[in-house]
Amino acid sequence: MDPVASLLHLSNAEFHSACTALVESYDSLNIPSATAKWTSVEIRAPYGTHILRITRELPQPKEQGTHVQVPTGPGNPHDPPDDDDSETPIQEDDDEAMITSHSPSPLIHYDILLSPTYRVPTLYIHISDPLHRFPPTMSTLYTHVIHPACIDQTKTAGVMGGITIADHPVENRPVFFVHPCRTAEVMEAISGGRKMLPFDYLLMWIGAMGKSVGLEVPIEMVAQGKKKESV
Repeated sequence: MDPVASLLHLSNAEFHSACTALVESYDSLNIPSATAKWTSVEIRAPYGTHILRITRELPQPKEQGTHVQVPTGPGNPHDPPDDDDSETPIQEDDDEAMITSHSPSPLIHYDILLSPTYRVPTLYIHISDPLHRFPPTMSTLYTHVIHPACIDQTKTAGVMGGITIADHPVENRPVFFVHPCRTAEVMEAISGGRKMLPFDYLLMWIGAMGKSVGLEVPIEMVAQGKKKESV
């Protein structure tokens, strides 16, 4: 595959080539699930629209399924009486804890599509959760999706171009949407004007646009790319 003709705009063929190469690269790595940043990478084509979907687990909310053990000791008002016959079993919300500990982990999906207007990759984000704890609201976005260090940046039309809630262009449901208005400018700046293959373009795009929303390129994939360049 030839290098992308322009860092400002991708053709359909260049975008499809980049997505296919990324899936093949990730599958070839065989990263152990215990250390993998992503749980799956796949190409979907509903209604003829190509979507690269990257999925990872979303950490469980800390307040779910956690029980604070009260320390005991002399003078602690929470200590049980010294009477041996007064031992009372600690009552916990066992049913709730069991449901939380055995429920499937919520998943966050990153759908990457080629914008028909800007001709650059565009990111749509949604969370899949059997317990419906993460509605598509700005509160969910800033609490569970965006890295705390990036909150101020994403509230303005900065490098990310701003994040809003919009309808998914294929699935027609509300999702988080990273606006691509500054993507071409960012890609041109960080590339240094060098030529790159579609796969390298996509990795660089993920690194630039995805980090603040929890989408990071696995280090194994970066190392694999550098190894290919050195051959």
